[in-house]
Amino acid sequence: YDHQEYDRNADSYVGHYQYPQQGGGHRKERGNSHRHRAPAREPARSKLPEDFRNNQVHGLQLRDLVGHMVEFSGDQHGSRFIQQSLETAGPDHQQLVFVEIFPHAFQLMTDVFGNYVIQKFFEHGAHAQKEALAKEIKGNVVPLALQMYGCRVIQKALEHISPELPGDLVVELRDNVLKCVKDQNGNHVIQKCIECVPT
Repeated sequence: YDHQEYDRNADSYVGHYQYPQQGGGHRKERGNSHRHRAPAREPARSKLPEDFRNNQVHGLQLRDLVGHMVEFSGDQHGSRFIQQSLETAGPDHQQLVFVEIFPHAFQLMTDVFGNYVIQKFFEHGAHAQKEALAKEIKGNVVPLALQMYGCRVIQKALEHISPELPGDLVVELRDNVLKCVKDQNGNHVIQKCIECVPT
């Protein structure tokens, strides 16, 4: 990822991650119909991310974050730690992260720091994890493509998911190509589609 861009607005975003509220959730768009999703259970909050930011925790490993993966993913330093760990983590440790963040995947895709964790799973995750995340994108391709952080997740997904899946995502853009092309975020998604999806 771009470290300079990642750090640029860090001070104003640290700890900003908003957890789903009771009765909340988001909608998936499928044509003209909408369906509500049940809100993910709110993760427990702790002092661990703050202690980690203040360099008061040493020798931390992924297994030490059990119960706090979402919190760390939405934190500048915590997200970076998870990203770096996922690059070399074995399947068991990857799964420790995945089972906690997956119920919050959509929110993390549009989060300033959380989106990088989702991208790492598309790069280094197991096939089943990539497919599960791709299914979370389905029905939300257009709003994600037009969102500053979501557009990056879609681009990474197009690069790394199974060959048959990109077409399922691209079809959602069919009626919104011009809108995306004119958008500062969406145009990058259209370019990636041209690069990655067979004609």
